[in-house]
Amino acid sequence: MTDVLKDMKAQTSANRYVIRIEPLGKEVTATEGETVLDALRRQFYGKDGQPFFSGCRRGGCAYCKARVIEGKVRHHHVYSRAALTDEERDNNHILTCQSWPLSDLSLRILKGVRISKPGGD
Repeated sequence: MTDVLKDMKAQTSANRYVIRIEPLGKEVTATEGETVLDALRRQFYGKDGQPFFSGCRRGGCAYCKARVIEGKVRHHHVYSRAALTDEERDNNHILTCQSWPLSDLSLRILKGVRISKPGGD
């Protein structure tokens, strides 16, 4: 019975990735097949004083642009090059709506995030 539980735990952990949002230190979990943005919308945007996400979710507006500090993603090839230039992509920038985690991630969201607590600095 113990081997079965270990296998189940290994399979579950292999299908989930932790996404750490810097400099806030907030962590969310993405499930296999879920974009980075889907995980953020489910567990971060609109919570704990963060604004609701207001971008297009199709790779055209750059509202969800982030810089990957650590980790790997699979980035879809269909998106606006005005929203994410080749130079930005070469410098670890992604559109979270077009990216799926391949490992745990640490990233810095570039727009639409409150860094300080409401009412504080």
